[in-house]
Amino acid sequence: MTDTTETKPQSFRGRIKAMAKGPLFYPISVLVGFLEGSFVVVPMEPVFIPMMVMKRKQAWLVALALLLGNVLGGLLIYWLGALLADDVIQPLISMFDAQQSYDETVRKLKEEGFTTLFMIGVTPFPFQVGVAAAGAAGFSVALFVIAVAASRSIRFLVIAFLVMLVGQRAEDVLRKYDVEILIGGLLIFAGFATYLVFFA
Repeated sequence: MTDTTETKPQSFRGRIKAMAKGPLFYPISVLVGFLEGSFVVVPMEPVFIPMMVMKRKQAWLVALALLLGNVLGGLLIYWLGALLADDVIQPLISMFDAQQSYDETVRKLKEEGFTTLFMIGVTPFPFQVGVAAAGAAGFSVALFVIAVAASRSIRFLVIAFLVMLVGQRAEDVLRKYDVEILIGGLLIFAGFATYLVFFA
């Protein structure tokens, strides 16, 4: 007997949910962290938080994936700062009118090193400017990885903890609207990025 049951097309919401449960979710999280640590100068919390919401009970794993990508992205900018400062980094510094901050950061890194780099990772100071300066200053790669991983882990793990804490208190609501929260976060991020690039 032939099964004539038709499979209904999966909804957009269903596809997003399936992605969150699939094997690519954590690699995508690494990629998002990489972009935020390298070329995206806009804070990406509106993207991070919804991603963690979709994996509430494993939000700390999302945080670690984002952290890994962030460190890798930072290493790329560090390398560009060390080897291609004049050709690649300098035009970006000029575009964002951050020459004074860049020069001051290079000076501090040569004098104070680890503490300066650690603070760059936990303060609103432009992360890419700081890691490019670390490369230009010839800062130790090993200490660079330790400082960036330590400072950025505070940020990601605190967000993950808050998501897990809120998730315990609002599990039903977050489960019902997790896809909408993700889409809303992406829209907020896109709007903020557009404003900064074209209007700020």
